[in-house]
Amino acid sequence: MLKHRVLKTQNLQGSLPPDFNRFPYLQVIDFSRNYLNGSIPREWGATQMTTISIIGNRFTGPIPKEIGNISTLVNFTVEFNQFSGVLPPELGNLAGLEKLHLTSNKFTGQLPAAFEKLTALKDFRIGDNQFTGEIPNLIQNWTNLQKLLIQGSGLSGPIPPGIAVLEKMSDLRISDLQGNGTGAPFPPLANLKKLKTLVLRSCNIIGRIPDFVGELPVLTTLNVLSSPYGFFAETSALTNLTEKFQPAFLV
Repeated sequence: MLKHRVLKTQNLQGSLPPDFNRFPYLQVIDFSRNYLNGSIPREWGATQMTTISIIGNRFTGPIPKEIGNISTLVNFTVEFNQFSGVLPPELGNLAGLEKLHLTSNKFTGQLPAAFEKLTALKDFRIGDNQFTGEIPNLIQNWTNLQKLLIQGSGLSGPIPPGIAVLEKMSDLRISDLQGNGTGAPFPPLANLKKLKTLVLRSCNIIGRIPDFVGELPVLTTLNVLSSPYGFFAETSALTNLTEKFQPAFLV
């Protein structure tokens, strides 16, 4: 009874087998860091897998919409490949999805509106892609989110104010947003008391670093530099930050 198929870093070549639907008890596929190519088989949509991890291969083409049929899927990590095209809105049907990693591919288009239904998400990463449009307001529905990484994704600002409700967030990294607009104020993050890492670099932020940044109780890494508009710290915020952080962490 095959439940796990883990073949990480095995120098594997070739393509993914389409017939995993023959194994009704298969839950985990991990072919990370090999030399596999081709695309994800549509037939996988008929499986009951909980984890698909194919990080660091040579896969191409779009994500098949049939992946949205895997109602049991919890982890879908396809970073560091050459996938392309728009993300299928059917992925929004994955009600139990907790981890979605799409970093370092060639995805285009906007994030589907159907992603507002991904309310179980805890870890979302889409950096180094070619997406278009603004960071969508729908992220405010992801109230279980702990990690959000949008770095060099192709998306533009502003950072949606709804981010203020994501109180479970511990790692927030947004950088290199597109667009040459007039800038936006520092996002309202005062309620994100669990933040340990905060990166807001080249986000077209204008104005001042608010006092609450220096009062976030567990923040250990901060990078809020390189805005083309520039912004400044209030005196109390600057005092709190310089007392709290070693210089290496104020980057």
